[in-house]
Amino acid sequence: MQITKHLMKGALALALSFGAWTPSQGQISVNPTDDQFVSKKYESQHAEWKKGESQFPGRPRDMWQLGVGAGSFLISGDVQSQFGWGASVHVRKSLGYVMSLKAEYMFGQASGLNYQASSQNSYQDIEPFTTQYAGPNTLFYANYKIPQYHALSLQSVFNLNNIKFHKKSNKWSLNLILGLGVNMYRTTTNALDANGNAYDFSRVALDANGDPIDLSTLSGRREVRNNIKGILDDDYETSAQQNSNNIFTFGEDGKKMAVNPFMNVGLSLEYLITPRLSLALEHQGFISVDDYIDAKQKNETGDFTSNIDIPHYTSIRLGFHLGKKDKRIQPLWFVNPLVYPMSDVADLKKKLDDDLFKDDDNDGVPNKIDEEPDTPENAIVDTKGRTMDSDGDEVPDHLDKEPFSPPGYKVDEDGVAAVPKPLTPEDIKVVGDNERLVIGDETFDPLGGGGKGMLNDWYLPMIHFDLDKYKLRPESYEQLRHIARVMQAYPDLKVVVHGHTDVRASDEYNDRLSYNRAMTAIDYIVNQYEIDRSRFIAKFNGEASNLIPSAAGEQEHFMNRRVEFYIAEDGETEGAKPEGDGGRNRNWKY
Repeated sequence: MQITKHLMKGALALALSFGAWTPSQGQISVNPTDDQFVSKKYESQHAEWKKGESQFPGRPRDMWQLGVGAGSFLISGDVQSQFGWGASVHVRKSLGYVMSLKAEYMFGQASGLNYQASSQNSYQDIEPFTTQYAGPNTLFYANYKIPQYHALSLQSVFNLNNIKFHKKSNKWSLNLILGLGVNMYRTTTNALDANGNAYDFSRVALDANGDPIDLSTLSGRREVRNNIKGILDDDYETSAQQNSNNIFTFGEDGKKMAVNPFMNVGLSLEYLITPRLSLALEHQGFISVDDYIDAKQKNETGDFTSNIDIPHYTSIRLGFHLGKKDKRIQPLWFVNPLVYPMSDVADLKKKLDDDLFKDDDNDGVPNKIDEEPDTPENAIVDTKGRTMDSDGDEVPDHLDKEPFSPPGYKVDEDGVAAVPKPLTPEDIKVVGDNERLVIGDETFDPLGGGGKGMLNDWYLPMIHFDLDKYKLRPESYEQLRHIARVMQAYPDLKVVVHGHTDVRASDEYNDRLSYNRAMTAIDYIVNQYEIDRSRFIAKFNGEASNLIPSAAGEQEHFMNRRVEFYIAEDGETEGAKPEGDGGRNRNWKY
């Protein structure tokens, strides 16, 4: 007991000195942006995480725990245990937020005494029982004392309540303990009196009147045990029988120490007083295959019992957390791992509430990336907040009644281009021997004679295509009909059919696609209106000549995916077919 008192006094003094370190003098933060806590191994990962390039922050360095404890030590076995004491010291280090490793040394003393008498057959066939308690009616009351019990173990400690959704830190820690270790002990029995004779237990179970004491009551059992204690001396002179399966024994004869392996199982409830100090209540059981720890493996009638002996150690512990407070946080089993994502979410919400998505001109583009912070109301803007003018006619889209005007024509204040109407059969009159073409009130001379202008001054419509296709869209048929009617009205007229694509896909692919679009239009007019193929000059430009050079949205790309028609000039020839067919060998249906 003196050892325990000195141990607790020293631990108390050390705890008071640690307790003097208060949170106000330097509370350890667990903010994930505190770089000084991150170990060198994780510094690069932590830097990437802060920049958003890694999903996980670097692991912080945490403190080691040096612990001392003291409490009750007893043996659960065949002999009823009496008060015993134990003391321990351990070192513990976290492997993560849930699991930690603990190395522990424990020392204890235990004793026990039965209130029921045992026959000679219930005890070991060793001296002095074979000589002193040889008679069939001789009574002996099982007792033992363990003057020294040593246990060394390595334990895995699992935190069962470390994840907190509603608070930053974790003050209470509930832990499950699983470990392996080895014990060393010697058990003795008080079998003989001071003169080396067997004790006379014949009257310990009788009351003052000589009547049997009722052992079914607690008071009766207590009375018998007190009577036995009144007879026994303090000398446990006889070494108990030991397990034949011991790993080994050592020491002089009569005082041999047994060594056996065991498994730790336990629970602890730990409270964080300060980041430097914790207090815990812990219970452990040491499970092995040894049934000789309490000096008895048979019941009072001499039959073997099925239960093994299990030492139990219940202790109060102080944990001292060691490490520089500006370099290490408290042990990780007291740190909520959700502090990282929760802190990140809180920081992001604060930035969102402040100015990250602030948009003064209400154009849908935050001020942070808005290159035109004072956009007019209702203006259509691009991804950088700039007012859009899709057709480049200097009339912004939100005021432009024709936001995709054909190029090359003057526009009015509403952005509408002055484009001549498409030809209709009613507009066309052929005069004479196809030498002149009269459109409405205008006469055109293709040979450059006395007419008011060349036929190629007249605008022919263009057609558009879906992405990655050269199949005609429904609205294209009417426009192709207009072109066919003009060519039917003037049989010597040749028309250039010029295919284009948007900027997506490779140059080679787009060349083939633009050629196929031109050929689709030519094939349709040739087949439907019986116009000779030689009157068409097919050309293609792929993505080289876009109407909208910096097309971004789908609507702008659509304007670039087109086939244009215009009157061929003298000597104009058809371009070479691009390599590959782009899929036109599939017998395409219009």
